[in-house]
Parts: sequence; C-alpha cells; structure tokens
Amino acid sequence: MSDKPKLLIIGPTPPPFHGVSVAVQTLLQSKLMEAYDVTHLELADRRGIGHVNQPDLQDVWLFLGQWARLLRLLMRTRPQVVYLVLSQTTVGFLRDSFFLWPAWLFGARVVVHLHSGALQAWYRSRSLPMRGYARVVLARVTKAIVLGDQLRSEFDGLLPADRIAVVPNGVECVDEWIDRAPPVSSQPWRILHLNTLNRMKGTLVLLAAIPAVLRSRQDVEFILAGPWSHEDHRAEAERYIAQHGLGRYVTFTGQVSGDEKRSLLRSADLFVFPGIQREGQPFVVLEAMAAGLPIIFTNQGCLRETVVHGDSGLEVQCNDPDDLARQLLWLMERPDECLRLGKAARRRCQAVFSRDGHIEQMLHLFQDVLTDASTHRRPSISASQPR
Repeated sequence: MSDKPKLLIIGPTPPPFHGVSVAVQTLLQSKLMEAYDVTHLELADRRGIGHVNQPDLQDVWLFLGQWARLLRLLMRTRPQVVYLVLSQTTVGFLRDSFFLWPAWLFGARVVVHLHSGALQAWYRSRSLPMRGYARVVLARVTKAIVLGDQLRSEFDGLLPADRIAVVPNGVECVDEWIDRAPPVSSQPWRILHLNTLNRMKGTLVLLAAIPAVLRSRQDVEFILAGPWSHEDHRAEAERYIAQHGLGRYVTFTGQVSGDEKRSLLRSADLFVFPGIQREGQPFVVLEAMAAGLPIIFTNQGCLRETVVHGDSGLEVQCNDPDDLARQLLWLMERPDECLRLGKAARRRCQAVFSRDGHIEQMLHLFQDVLTDASTHRRPSISASQPR
C-alpha cells in the first residue's frame, strides 16, 4: 500500500483540446504522479469542442456516470486532497458543486482552479438564492487557484485573500525555437491565429482587420488554425471572406496538434490573439511566446501581465479591427522590432511560464494544503478514514 499522499484530480483531458483539458493533462503527465498517489475522474465529452459548455440530455447521462464513479473513487481511495477545475456557468457550477460536496463530506481538502475570468460577472448576474448557494459551496474550498494577479478579484466576496493562490500556466520551451531569423522580405508575412475559432476569441475581429491591412500591403497570409465551436460563426466568417475577396489571403487549417502545430508556430512571423471574452491565460499564447513569436493581444483576463506591451508584444483595443490593422502594419514595417519582441517573449516564457515551473508551484501548493490539513483536521463521514 502506497504511503504517498492521495490526490484525486477531477477534470477533462483531450480530446477535445481546450485550455482546461490541456491543463489537466499537464498535471497527469508530470512528476506530480511520482509525489502523490493520484487518481483521476475523467470529465471529457468526446463529442467535440462544439459540445463544451453546451449542455444537453447526453450531458445529464455523462454527469450521472461521473458522479457514480466519484463516489466509488472516494470510498476506495480516501484522498486527502481533491482538485477540481471550477466552471463559470450556472449549469457547470451546479455540476461542480455535486462533485465538491461528497469530496468535502469524505474529509478531503478541496482545491479549485479557475481557468478564466468570468466567475465574478457570472456571480453578480445570478439570483439571490444562487449567489447564496455559491457562497456556501465555496466556503468549503481550502484553496482557490487563479492564473494571474489580475484574476484575484474573481473571488471578491466569495473567498478571503489568504485562500487564493496565483499559479500561472506553463508550457514546454523547446530548444529548436531558440534561433529565429527575421522575416524575409521576399516572402509573405505569415500571421497566425491559433485557437478555438469563434466570435469571442476574436476570430471575426481579425477577419474584419484584413481589408485595412491589404489596402497598404498584400505580402501577407493569415493562417487561422483550430476548430470552429459555432457553425453560425463559421458561416459568418465565410460570408465576410467571400464579400471582401479575402480567399487568397486566408487559410483555414482545422484542428492542429503535435508536429503540425509545432510546424505552424515555427513558420509564423506574428501571433494574434484579439480575444473579446474574459480570458484566463491561454495556452496558445504561451506556446507562441515559447516559439519566439511577438504577440498581438487584448487586455482580457491576465493577458496584460502575461505579455508585456512593448517588450514581448503589442496590446490592441478590444473588438477594434482598425486598431488591430494598425498594429499589424506597424510591426510588418519593422521586421527587426518584430524579431526583438519575439526573442523577449521567449525569454519571458522560459523565466515565468515554463511547464517545470508550473508543476513545481502546483506541488508546493498541494503540500501547503496538506500541511494545513494536518494541523486543522475536521471530522469526516468516515471515522476510520486513513490520514
């Protein structure tokens, strides 16, 4: 029987690929598995990205199966710590609360992880009973993780400051991306937008900026990589491209991963993330930084503290195609500045957002939670639960 501390991780893994599933997979493929006796409750909906945060009857059946497996895992493994990625929609939060209650009743310390910045807006828009329920649920949380200091306020009125920890995401910085040459004048600029494609991720804003760019120069190719999450957004994009004659300048690759994703990042000159929604800290931005790409970004979530304006990228106004076009043209006229920003982005990623650094911080956080548990024990529903 293992004498390691027992940790239960609740969350999805790819596919489909999105920030939460990648984050959970990162934990499950790290040295966390050596330090803890880890079990995992899978929450992925394998039907695809279009079904994420789109509840239907199939999700009810998925949840019932997941909840039954949770009870079996709690009874069999008796984890000291349960880690859960927290949803920020009403249906998602209610589902998560039904995972949290049994974990808490079995005596586990609960750690929740917030991967975007929409919790406070959701909370304030709910009814009084729902807000009261949210406070009761979150009062059972030992520690809440946010991705940056800008996101601490997401728990205002819900958790005291000493129960909130900042742990940035982390990605691998591979050596093959250390030396990047400046863009070649004889070849088109390759501007990459890699993400789940939809309106809130800024995909349509980027398309709306392209005509203004083309009025000044045509040596450019826009690569939009990733799956569409909404068919109506795809249809709107296709209509816009046809109406403005952009077909020869825009390439859609669909879902990319592994070597294909690395090849795209290696071949690009600029990375654009013009998000509209409240983001967290998108892995695609960190991957682009690791690849030595300058980042054009909006101040959503904690992106402003992730990419430093004028040092590792350029900030643009949210939902403003004209400002986006101006910044794109400004960088395209300055290839040396583009290279400087990209190198600085890589250095910053190595120093602050490495995968190893992320895992070390998560290990320290879980250890702190365990230490706190050893000095502040409380009764559970099982008097014989091993500690």
